[in-house]
Amino acid sequence: MRRTGGWGACCCVVVAVAVLLSACGSDSSSLATGDPLHDLITIDQLAAPDFTVSSPATHVDASTLAGGDAALASAITAAGLQSAASVEYQRGIDFSTSNGPIDVVATVMRFASIAGATRAYVANVKQLDKMSGAVPASTGPLGDEGHSISVVRTTPGGLQAVEITVVWRLDNLVNVIIARGRYGGTRLDDVLILAGVQTQNEPLAG
Repeated sequence: MRRTGGWGACCCVVVAVAVLLSACGSDSSSLATGDPLHDLITIDQLAAPDFTVSSPATHVDASTLAGGDAALASAITAAGLQSAASVEYQRGIDFSTSNGPIDVVATVMRFASIAGATRAYVANVKQLDKMSGAVPASTGPLGDEGHSISVVRTTPGGLQAVEITVVWRLDNLVNVIIARGRYGGTRLDDVLILAGVQTQNEPLAG
């Protein structure tokens, strides 16, 4: 998926992760048809102060979503990707004492069918879990199916940074939120709050 920011972007933080989503479902349900650009979490919906937009909300293609991985981009395209959008926010605060994410990348992908979204989810979750140092964790109820991983790295300054990725599917929509911050100060719970807000932005939520 879309890679921006990174371990060296905000206070020498974290590496980018690429992801999407899977899930089971029947194409008999209503499908989302709107522009994913309008489903993204907005700056006014972020749970912490001092965030600014570092990469404005924009449409992105399969290659960008796959982070340059040609095989994954091909799989996303073959799964019936119709439209996708992404946005990034960052906080200009002291990383060494920060609590909560300081870098957030949110993405929404719309597929032509639930089956296609499921295939894209499966392909991306498999890639995510293969990342060096990736630790999977349960998300609890989130959309039709959700998955998360965390990766911890040591910054050049000797501090530990964490990147947490949450991916979930809601019918034919695949969502990804990547959050980066100080290890110990940024938790999966923080990212799940953001995921819940983005889900509520989507017309099929609930």
